[in-house]
Amino acid sequence: MTKVCLAILVLALPAFAGQALLRDAEEANVNQRYFIESVSVGGVELSELEDSRLPSTLRERLFALVGQHCDTAALEALAGEIRKQLHFREVTEHLSKGSGPDQVRVNFEIVHKDLGFDVSLPRFLYHSQQGFTGEVDASTRYKENVLMFGVVSNGDDLTERYSGIAARFESHAFGSQIFGPDKMRADVTFEDYHELWNSATISALGPGEPELYRARWNVAPEVSFAVVAPVTVSLGASFQHTESELPGQPDRTANAATLDVRAHKRNVEAHYNLRVATKALGSTYAYARHLVSFRYQVHSGRHTLTNESMAGSITGDAPFFERFVLGSSSTLRGWDRYEIDPLGGSRVVHNEVSYGYRIGEGTVEGFYDSGALWQSDRAAQLRHSLGFGYRQGIFVMTLAFPLRDGRVEPVFMAGMNY
Repeated sequence: MTKVCLAILVLALPAFAGQALLRDAEEANVNQRYFIESVSVGGVELSELEDSRLPSTLRERLFALVGQHCDTAALEALAGEIRKQLHFREVTEHLSKGSGPDQVRVNFEIVHKDLGFDVSLPRFLYHSQQGFTGEVDASTRYKENVLMFGVVSNGDDLTERYSGIAARFESHAFGSQIFGPDKMRADVTFEDYHELWNSATISALGPGEPELYRARWNVAPEVSFAVVAPVTVSLGASFQHTESELPGQPDRTANAATLDVRAHKRNVEAHYNLRVATKALGSTYAYARHLVSFRYQVHSGRHTLTNESMAGSITGDAPFFERFVLGSSSTLRGWDRYEIDPLGGSRVVHNEVSYGYRIGEGTVEGFYDSGALWQSDRAAQLRHSLGFGYRQGIFVMTLAFPLRDGRVEPVFMAGMNY
């Protein structure tokens, strides 16, 4: 009997220790003794969590916890927000001892829905110059597999407006038996779009420019690896097919090998993307497209300072959907993209500095944008804009002012952007 009681006591000690720590932390809300050393979601630290798996506003709120006093009521509220925004069945906050006597680690433990079906509106934006952009997604999850179907009308990201459907199958269980959970992911994307061209683009067409197309479809398989703690590498291919806008012209293909490298460590994010289309893959077009971006963010209490930089280059003969664009809801805000370049560019640089102050559940921010878009045979012109806005969850409202000589034309943008 003594041995049995001793075994039960040994097994129960971790649970009692965890409960004691939780009670102690709750009492510390009065004397402000415990500080949060780190935050993780599902056992993965924020610095190692992929950007696409966590909305930016929610990520900022979680990062802001680090270094702050432990407030169990605030942690419980954030757990509910994670469950709501990411559609988990259950999210609970769990505290463990930190590296110091007055420090704790916070992990938001998650439980996926075994079989879930969700309908979401991840993007719905109004731009006073460019109209509406919207996307409606329906997704179903079974264990570690996700199937998504979406309807899209996008006038924000490319030279043209494209509308149509997209489907994506994603499996996080792929390779888990060999590499371990969350170390490998496989997915395949299918897209089918119809294009609508702006009159400024049609008027600017000249000899040597890519031809317009009325429709395109794409099949893109990809495999992603968590190489080391902060770095994820994705290898894949993109098989794109375009139907000419001109009757009697042959269809064209842009078949490319793709490489995507992402690194995220605490407040720093870096991203490199490469797309190489070659005739060896049966592609009509032959080109290489490089895009690199860097993001640095500093949190202090309610204050957030962010700097984002981007640079890109295209060599060879690339179709319009590969060209770079400035003057959207996220780059050179307030500028008309067709005033900058109605045909898009093969070279781009852009930088944004923003300051945010959290008020309740939302953030008020001011920003300054600068950037240039040009072709390799033309001179670059640097442009600037500034403005302010408000964000809460995925809701965004912005008033932007392009800086021109002699006139001020504010541009309003509002909507939901995941």
